[in-house]
Amino acid sequence: MSQQTASVATIPMNASDARSSFGRWGWTIVILEGLMLWIGAGVQVHGLNVIVPVLSDHFAIEKTTLLFWATPASWGSIIAAYLCAKTIEWKGAKATIVVCLVACALCFGLLGTFGSISAFVLLFAGVCFFGSGYAYVGGMTLIANWFPQKKSLALGWVTMGQTMSTALFVPMLAAFFGIFGVQYGFWVVSAAMIVLVVLVAIFITNTPEEHGCTPDNVPMSREEIERSLAEQETYVCPYTSLQLLGMRDVWTIALGSGGIYVVLVGVLSQLVPRLMALGYSLETAILYMSIAAFIGVPGAYVWGWIAQKVSTKAGLIIYSLWWFVAVILNMFELNTVTLWASLGMIGLSFGGATNLTTSIVAEKFPRGAFITAFGVIQPIQGIIRCCAYAILAFGLTYLGGYAGAYSLLAIIAIVNVILFWITDTSPAT
Repeated sequence: MSQQTASVATIPMNASDARSSFGRWGWTIVILEGLMLWIGAGVQVHGLNVIVPVLSDHFAIEKTTLLFWATPASWGSIIAAYLCAKTIEWKGAKATIVVCLVACALCFGLLGTFGSISAFVLLFAGVCFFGSGYAYVGGMTLIANWFPQKKSLALGWVTMGQTMSTALFVPMLAAFFGIFGVQYGFWVVSAAMIVLVVLVAIFITNTPEEHGCTPDNVPMSREEIERSLAEQETYVCPYTSLQLLGMRDVWTIALGSGGIYVVLVGVLSQLVPRLMALGYSLETAILYMSIAAFIGVPGAYVWGWIAQKVSTKAGLIIYSLWWFVAVILNMFELNTVTLWASLGMIGLSFGGATNLTTSIVAEKFPRGAFITAFGVIQPIQGIIRCCAYAILAFGLTYLGGYAGAYSLLAIIAIVNVILFWITDTSPAT
C-alpha cells in the first residue's frame, strides 16, 4: 500500500474563509509545527550569530574560517529537500520528522565536543540537513495535508514561530552557554528537540483522517472520513520528478520563490551594516533590527490572512511589490520617517516568504501530490537563494555600494512579480 500521505480530493468550502477554525487537533499541528520552525530556524540560521564566536573562542579557531565553512555545510538543507521528500513518500511525514529530530539533536549537541574544522562541517551539515527535514519538509507536509484549503492561514500562524526565532533564539542560546558552558549548552537545545520527538510521537498523525478529523475541520460524515482515508492510503502521485521538471509552472514557482529569498536574505543580511553606514551605532542598529523582528511576528499571520482572502498567487504578487517598495526606500539616505517606514515594511515581511512560497506549491499540487512537487521545487529555490550573497557582493563592489546592490534586489522583486503573474495555480491533479 502506498505511503503517500493524502488524497487530492477537494474538500468543499469557501476558500476565502479566513477564520482560524482549525479544531483541537488542527491547532495541535499548527502549534507543534510552529515550535519545530522556531528551533529549526534557530539551529540552522539565527544561532550562528552566537555559535561561531563561542566555538571560535572555545577551540581557538578563526571566526572567519568557521563562517566560510558554514556556507557549504548549510547546503545540507538543499539536499534534504529532495531526499527527505522521498522518505516522506515512502514512510510518511511523522516517521520522517521523528528520525530527523533525533538526528538533528545529536548533531547539534556534538557541535561543542569536537574542535576540528572537519567535525564542524560534518555536524553543521547534519544540523542543516535534518533540521530542514523535520521543520521545512516534514512539517510543511503536515500543513499541506491537514489544511488543503486553509494552508495560507495555517502557515500564517506557523511562521510566527519562525519569526520569533529571529528575535529570541540567539539570546536564549547565549544564556545556555553562560549557564551550562559551551559543551553542555548545545545539549540543552538538543534536549528540547527530544521533547518535540515525544510530542510528535504522541500527538501527530500524517493526516486528519487518521485522527478521525477532517481536512480544514470541515463537517464530514463518518462514512466520508473513512472513504477519504481509504483514498489517501491508495493514492499515488501521477507525476515523477522528471515530469515535474518539464512543467512550466514548476519552474516559475521555483524561480519566483528563490527570487523572494534572494531579496529577503539580501536585505536582512545587510540591515545592520546598512544602518551603520547611515551613521547609527552598532548597538542602535541591532536594536532596530530586533524591533523589526518583533514587528514580523504578527506580520507572519497578516500575510497568511491576505493570501487566504485573495489567493496565494495574488498574495505573492502583493508581497513582491511590498519588498520592491521596501528596497527602494533603503537605496537612498533616509530621514526618520522613511527609515521607520522601511523598517516596518521589512519587519512585516519576515514571515511571509516561508508561508507564501510553501502555500503556492500546496495550491498547485494539493495534499498527496504536495511532497513530490515540494521535493523538486525546494532544491531549485535553495540554489537560487544561495546566490543572494554573490548578487550583493557584485552590487556593492561594481555598482556604487548599497544603492547599486539594492537596485539589483529591486529588479529581482519585479521579476518575481512577473513570474508569479504568469503562473497557473489551478490544481495540477
